[in-house]
Amino acid sequence: MAETSSPNSSADDLKNHVMKIFQDATKDCEDEYSKREFGTIGRSYDSLNDFSIKLFNTMADTGIVDRAREMFKPVSDLGILSPVAIFTIVIMTYAGNRKAKSALKVYQHMIATGVNPACYTYVQLICVLATDFSNVKFLRYAKKYFLEMLDKGMKPNPTPFWNIMEAIAYREPVEKAKEFLEQVKAKGFMPPDSGFHYKEAYLAKGMQTLKMYANLVHNDTIDKDVRNYFYMLRISTDHAEKLLNKMYNALVEDGNEDEATEFFNEVEETGIEPMVVIHTAVIEAYLLFGKTKGALEAYLAMLAAGVAPNSYTYTVLIKGLSADSNFFGDAKKYLLEMMDKGKRPNAATFTAVIEGFAKQGDKAVEEEGKELVQLMLDKGFVPNAKAMMEVLKGRPTSVIRSAMSIVLSTLKQ
Repeated sequence: MAETSSPNSSADDLKNHVMKIFQDATKDCEDEYSKREFGTIGRSYDSLNDFSIKLFNTMADTGIVDRAREMFKPVSDLGILSPVAIFTIVIMTYAGNRKAKSALKVYQHMIATGVNPACYTYVQLICVLATDFSNVKFLRYAKKYFLEMLDKGMKPNPTPFWNIMEAIAYREPVEKAKEFLEQVKAKGFMPPDSGFHYKEAYLAKGMQTLKMYANLVHNDTIDKDVRNYFYMLRISTDHAEKLLNKMYNALVEDGNEDEATEFFNEVEETGIEPMVVIHTAVIEAYLLFGKTKGALEAYLAMLAAGVAPNSYTYTVLIKGLSADSNFFGDAKKYLLEMMDKGKRPNAATFTAVIEGFAKQGDKAVEEEGKELVQLMLDKGFVPNAKAMMEVLKGRPTSVIRSAMSIVLSTLKQ
């Protein structure tokens, strides 16, 4: 199938030809969601053209207008959609629905009919292949097409490169990452200094970070809600910056300047998200979905991986455990562990544990709370009553009175 048509071809003939291409590319669709999308997009040539206009505008708005023009260059002066645009729309739809096998099949059909892919075609295909871990062959194809795209002089954005590197991190040894990195550099592609530092000195560490992210999204043994959470998180191009800023700002606000400085220096030196950031984000994700047991297991997995928690990690963990009566004993345990490591809980963290005692409305439990406060005093921590009152605002009066009594009566002894 040629991408050009005779000047004598009528507009109707060309439109019918385009619709035939679309129908052939989608006729074997087995995914119900994709099938519904194709039914909407391809009701008629006009609906297909309307979708193409919207896609062109979206691509232009995101700064890739040159790729949009390349893909939507008409086959004649009649302004009819090109075959490559049709095939790319089908591949893009499958990619959006995470159907790598179907996207690859359409791409191979496109090549067999003599239609050359545009840069955007490659990007869509490579991204879905690299992010589908159901078949090891998909990674090999993703690498192949990325290098092929570079050989054709195309200049892709960083996304397909990072997707491939993450897939390598998940499936292959770091030597394979070095090999692929050298291959793309030899073809003139210089990976941007983002995502992780690709310099050899930090490559192994960077691949470890990517492997953990890939595991969070693709490992079926991990809670489904948490996997979906990290999938959506990773779609955001600035997710790493947000997580880094969140932890750094929390450390600074709580007066943990030394930890904040150490954290900042590590990021500046390596360009990599410290593993403590990702592990802490996992704990937060489990707590977000009310899965306290999962949060505690994530913390224990963090320790087993040799990653040391910082003050912010403890804050997240202890507050989460305190909110679940089934894990209140663990909250007390880790509050003391935090202090034994020379870290000081902020008012919200300390108060969350004391509030746990107060909520139970039991005198024996209150005495246990006083014993905890005394242990903390012995470790050099003096609760700030005023800060506690700020945290307890809006709580039932009985809880506030009990919590303050536990602390103040101990301080007076």
